[in-house]
Amino acid sequence: MHVHRLIRILTWLSWLGMLACLTQAQPVSIADANKLLKSVQRNALDTNQIHALLKLSDFHINKTLNPKTSLDSALVLIEQAETISRRIGFARGLDNALFLRGKIQIKQHNISAALRMSTSLSDSNRVRLLLELGKDKLRPTNTQLANRDSAIVFFRQAELISKETGNQKWLDESQCLLGISYLLNKDWPRGKAYFMNVIQSRQRAGDKAGEIRVWLRMATTTFCDDCRENMSALEKALSLARQIGDQSQELLILMEMGYEHFQLDGGETRQAEQKAQQALAIQKAIGSRALNQAYHALAEESVYNMPGEYGYLSNAYYFMSDLSQAKGDLNQKLFYVLTVVKSAESSGLIDELDYAYFRLGNAYYGLNQFDKSLAYYKKSLAISHQKGRLFIQVGLISRMVVILLKQGKAPEALQFLQGMAREYRPFTYEDKLLIAQSFGECYNALKQYKLAERYYLESVVWSKQVAVQFQYTAWQRISQFYITNNQYAKADPYLKQLLSTNQKKIIPSQQLEIHLMRFKVDSAQGNYPAAIKHYQLYKSLTDSIFNEKKSKQITQLSIEYETQKKEQALTLREKNIALLTEQNKAHQTQRNALIGGTALLLALLGLSYNRYRLKQRSNRQLVAQQQKLQAQHYELQASQEEINQKNESLQLLLNEKEWLLKEIHHRVKNNLQVIMSLLNSQARYLMDDAALLAIRESQHRVQTMAMIHQKLYQSEGMARIDMGSYIQEVVVYLRDSYNLPPQNRFELKVEPIELDVTQAVPLGLIINEAITNALKYAFPKGHFGTISLTLHRLSPTTCELTIADNGVGLPPEYDASRSRSLGMTLIMGFSQQLDGKLVIHNKDGLRISLVFNAEE
Repeated sequence: MHVHRLIRILTWLSWLGMLACLTQAQPVSIADANKLLKSVQRNALDTNQIHALLKLSDFHINKTLNPKTSLDSALVLIEQAETISRRIGFARGLDNALFLRGKIQIKQHNISAALRMSTSLSDSNRVRLLLELGKDKLRPTNTQLANRDSAIVFFRQAELISKETGNQKWLDESQCLLGISYLLNKDWPRGKAYFMNVIQSRQRAGDKAGEIRVWLRMATTTFCDDCRENMSALEKALSLARQIGDQSQELLILMEMGYEHFQLDGGETRQAEQKAQQALAIQKAIGSRALNQAYHALAEESVYNMPGEYGYLSNAYYFMSDLSQAKGDLNQKLFYVLTVVKSAESSGLIDELDYAYFRLGNAYYGLNQFDKSLAYYKKSLAISHQKGRLFIQVGLISRMVVILLKQGKAPEALQFLQGMAREYRPFTYEDKLLIAQSFGECYNALKQYKLAERYYLESVVWSKQVAVQFQYTAWQRISQFYITNNQYAKADPYLKQLLSTNQKKIIPSQQLEIHLMRFKVDSAQGNYPAAIKHYQLYKSLTDSIFNEKKSKQITQLSIEYETQKKEQALTLREKNIALLTEQNKAHQTQRNALIGGTALLLALLGLSYNRYRLKQRSNRQLVAQQQKLQAQHYELQASQEEINQKNESLQLLLNEKEWLLKEIHHRVKNNLQVIMSLLNSQARYLMDDAALLAIRESQHRVQTMAMIHQKLYQSEGMARIDMGSYIQEVVVYLRDSYNLPPQNRFELKVEPIELDVTQAVPLGLIINEAITNALKYAFPKGHFGTISLTLHRLSPTTCELTIADNGVGLPPEYDASRSRSLGMTLIMGFSQQLDGKLVIHNKDGLRISLVFNAEE
């Protein structure tokens, strides 16, 4: 017995030796782990030692990789805590240790033992253990489905005990978990009712921060089919966050609302982009660390999804990257993700790099750079192994499997998947679905079609337990499998289900694939009319996806053309009505004359004959006039058609010119980016600091010009730049490039001014040189201050640019006209190019002023 105990203690001490190299997301960070390690190594017999042992034990319990080994290690720590608690008579420590022992029994699916354990716990810990029992039943395991009815029973027992003991904290948590259970069962009214009980409790207590957390839990519990209720909850949370001035929560809520808008609006990004810009502005003001804390607090409260599923809320740049992907700009997506990765690496946020590397792998995956993608996925997985917690879950595993299959490494992909399946316990039905699909893809690549079919069918079964978007994916993947293997009849029912759903809920790229598969199935079954119809839809959708903007322009021109045709038809009809009216009046006059002539026929025979001749002459004149008018009408109509044809030709030429100009600006921007990459590559091989500085400054100048061309091809106008947004982007880029300390600030006052590209480029380069000079020299080590930039109109045709800082300024003997520095030379040269008046003041810092005429 003593030998066995000694082995367990040695195992525990061995684990403690490795703990120093572990990284873990909240609640235990690297710093926390090191502190706990030092505390435990003291071998003290006090309450601090017990707290450290229990916290480290809980860390082990929460691991998701190699759960058996982790739970054994946790038990060793718990036994040590129990021994010390009994020795010093610390009842609360013993109670908490028994609670953690009950958690382990739940993890080991020994429910009866956990229930027996609950009877020996304090009321609060008994409630906690009942809640843990319920949470365990919310999720499926390798061998069992979720049993949410049992979960509800446990949560209600916890609710009853909390009411009897007057414990409002655990009563609120019990009711939150009851609400979550019903939401997962897709019973929104009952789930919402429980959440509203908790919200009213927080309102009575005046706890607005707590109320925000409840609204957020309700809105983010699971994927939504109809996100309107989620949006309503988020709007209430946003209002509360603004009332109490909690910007980190406001930022997090804005991002979640943006994603919900994207879902509600069927892929339309306008409202989502508005939320993204608001969120990014707040993040720039408060920094990403505050958001990171808010996101972790929300993620750790999740009882269904793993915390990593909330990673998209950890940085506003992830939101920007997802919007870029939705708009098809994968290079911009990569830029935003790299921004996050560089920030995390430079600021030492190692705990966040597993998700950051996962997102970077996704970005390279979208660009078909699979080697880079796989390298970053492996980096992410390595950090997860260090933590003992697979933070990204199955999304990472399935992507790595897909890449290995694309590289023709099917055996390696299957081996990797089998290894991860042994180490990792599926957490949700979504996880089980993705794991089953990954096995299907591996066996399909290995030509073991029976096994592949079994796993694809299993994924369809799991999809019935989750949101409809996952069902669509499961139906699509099994259809692809059957069609690839010429089993068209088996694919047929799944494709029919996909085509019978609301197409707005299926993204365009998936719709395109569905119509192409339907075309193949109908062709194989001899249903050629339907096959042609779906192929036409496939081609039409292809054109709409890749030429959406062009299609909108053509549609607009068609509307204008049809409107002109209708206006011409109406004008012609009005002329015909006027002509007929005139003819009717003439015939009425003739009829009256004939009646009068008949009455006076005998008496006025001569006059009647004369009247008859007058009538004949009048008729001839009328016919001649009508023919003349008709000839003029035909001539005008021919002239109008010729004008319309010329207008259409000119419009077409104008559109082609605009498209060509956009393409030129796009290529110029891309070429400038290539130049930056070349400069960056060159810098890697330089050891001289001066040369490296010159390379870096050249990169900034190239980036300043690249931003001009990027704005030109993204805007509707072809030759004018919105200087407000452009200057904002330049300043943000330079600030990030020089890692500006938070004590140094920028103040921007830019009026809404648009400049021609011939003026915007030199002005942008002047701004780049002046701000670069201020960042490098204005505030030496230990000095902090403000850099201000203003651009405003002095008159309708005259503008003034001012860049100033309150730094150390230039040396007293400095003469700008005799300066040989490249930066000052460029500023003076570009000022002359703008025909501007440049003034430099060297008092209380440096102030550069440029007055120039804005070209119309």
